[in-house]
Amino acid sequence: MSNHVDTPLKRELGLIDALSVGLGAIIGAGIFVLIGIATGLAGPAVVLSVVIAGISASFTALSFCELGSALPKAGGVYEYGHTLIHPLVGFLMGWMWVAGNIVLGATASQGFAFYLSFFMPKLDFHIVAALLVVFVTLINILGAKLSAWVNNVFVAIKVLVLILLVAVGLFAVRAENFTPFMPRGFMPVLEAASLFYFAYIGFPRIATMAEEVRDPEKNIPRAILLALGISALLYALVSFTAVGVAGWQRLASSSAPLAEVAEMFGLGWVIGVGGLVATFSVVLTSVMGQSRVFFAMARNNEIPQKLSEVSERFGTPVYSILFSGGIMLVLVLFMDISGLAMLTSFLVLLSHVLTNYASLRLYKDKKFNPAFKAPLRPLHAFIGMVLSLALALSVEAIAIKIGVALIVVGIVWFYIYKTYVKSKI
Repeated sequence: MSNHVDTPLKRELGLIDALSVGLGAIIGAGIFVLIGIATGLAGPAVVLSVVIAGISASFTALSFCELGSALPKAGGVYEYGHTLIHPLVGFLMGWMWVAGNIVLGATASQGFAFYLSFFMPKLDFHIVAALLVVFVTLINILGAKLSAWVNNVFVAIKVLVLILLVAVGLFAVRAENFTPFMPRGFMPVLEAASLFYFAYIGFPRIATMAEEVRDPEKNIPRAILLALGISALLYALVSFTAVGVAGWQRLASSSAPLAEVAEMFGLGWVIGVGGLVATFSVVLTSVMGQSRVFFAMARNNEIPQKLSEVSERFGTPVYSILFSGGIMLVLVLFMDISGLAMLTSFLVLLSHVLTNYASLRLYKDKKFNPAFKAPLRPLHAFIGMVLSLALALSVEAIAIKIGVALIVVGIVWFYIYKTYVKSKI
């Protein structure tokens, strides 16, 4: 091993790799389940909900594009807050983002075990999830290029699964399944859009890999916008096909809506494969993103500096990766994380509120001249901040209380640890 000062992270990821990280994080198992819940709210207008959610997410995505172009450093949201707002705020942004994504990754690993049980029902649920975490941690250690290559393959498979479902289903779409278009009015359409917003918020993981992406000033904004656009198009096509084939009432009453649509064509197994690869790539990119935030925090002496060391052989922050995978392993083996989804949403959305604020600060700071400039800047950042805050405050009260408690723990850690580090210097 070598200290990070001597061994920098390797810039070996191209635009396709960065795009794949985004698609790997965005297109998870959620689309396979979420569409049924959203359809129950909006009816056939769920297609409109998907579009509204994509447009809403794009405002925050534009902030990430500007910030990623101006500050192409490992750590993403952490670095934006640290540089543009205040070191404590940056630490808390990283703290919240990592906490939310660790739970998300652990949940996805359990989702992988759930989908695998369709094919191998006698396997132990928790052991499968744990083995997956160990496996993706090992892949991440062996190199960002290897991780990206594996992720590219799995992203291609899950995108092809959804395209196959659309290609087969479009020929069986019935116009009568879209009338009435808004059976419950317009407000439930907005509620469904708020729900679907969470299916888009994986794109920030691209920004965490900034120091391993070639030409990051251009490729990070491109990858973020492409990932969001491709996923939005896929979501719209899938929701249109599913409603048109099965009818919204049938989708709303199903716990596995896309599997139900696929089974109408004898392709139920395809959705099982899609679920497996979708959850796998979410766990893979989750460890990838978390470890880079820990790496950036350690580099600034806000957590043990050992986590900022980079392997000379593999060019990856091995200790940060092991730390990320270790936390997820404990969660999947010893904790019930099924009720923590709302906590994930609250923490990630709150970090997005502050990211949009950082984008506003970027606009005022004349030191920065990002290669990517959002249209109508800085209006996008203000809209993104308001939307993210509204969604963050719409989660269950218990999630907000736990989230606030975690933020307090983060503040205490920041000041105690910084005092400890200064005393050692």
